[in-house]
Amino acid sequence: MFLSIGITLAQDSGSISSNVVVRPRSISVEFWTPERMKAPKEPVVVLPTKNINTGRSMSILTGPQLTVPGQSPDVDSPLSRVLNTLGRQVATTGRVFWSCNNVLSCCSGSVIPSTSGDLIVTAGHCVYDTTNLNWLTNCNWIFVPGYSQEAAPYGRWPAKQVTVMSSWTTSNPNPNYDVAFVTLSLVNGKHISQLTGSQSLGFNQPRSKLTYAFGYPVNLANGEILQYCSGIPNASRYTVNNYVGQGLSNCLMEGGCSGGPWLQQFNETVGIGIIYSLNSFLDSL
Repeated sequence: MFLSIGITLAQDSGSISSNVVVRPRSISVEFWTPERMKAPKEPVVVLPTKNINTGRSMSILTGPQLTVPGQSPDVDSPLSRVLNTLGRQVATTGRVFWSCNNVLSCCSGSVIPSTSGDLIVTAGHCVYDTTNLNWLTNCNWIFVPGYSQEAAPYGRWPAKQVTVMSSWTTSNPNPNYDVAFVTLSLVNGKHISQLTGSQSLGFNQPRSKLTYAFGYPVNLANGEILQYCSGIPNASRYTVNNYVGQGLSNCLMEGGCSGGPWLQQFNETVGIGIIYSLNSFLDSL
């Protein structure tokens, strides 16, 4: 079972930490050959079992409910000409790759609406190493939307800047804040949303609603094909740092799907929904 964090707007949301990537964009893109993209394995965040309490009741941080509408791709985008099985969802979800100290790693992420058209959301542990306290986005970090069996139909997009909650950038990170927003560089003069479009982004959405979780888990097809599971989320059994996330008990996705989006009101025909959470860590029990 994979667990998630919710995307919230609350009055006491804490401070943020940002990092501007200084590594040349071309180096990050050229590093990730099809052979290297096929190889990575992702370090999964698993919380200690001693912090489980099946009987607890946790109050949830509340704030204004808000939905930012998704964006359609430009008329000259391949997505506007080619209809695929799950529509926009196939293009807006992608794989995240990075390489630190000769270790190849991967996660998942999704394009979300923004004024610039350059923004994606992923998990905090996909951009910041809380063990060594360093930014992974300085390690040949790229996002590949629509990735499928070594193919990058919409290009490979290096990170420009990343923002996380400061509560995540410590040696004892708060799992409620395992989320990151990454601004991508332009590729061939284009913004990523011009090619892929974006999903809607929801803050403080209702809990326990039908949810679709997407990602590229390495335990299924070696992470080469986009996977998903769906169902009604259950409250998490973990209580670390007052964790208030949810889990999908019927989900078989494991490492590599971290950062992949959770969507409500998802339309399977057109592949459009509201991202309100994401894959965070694996319940190993």
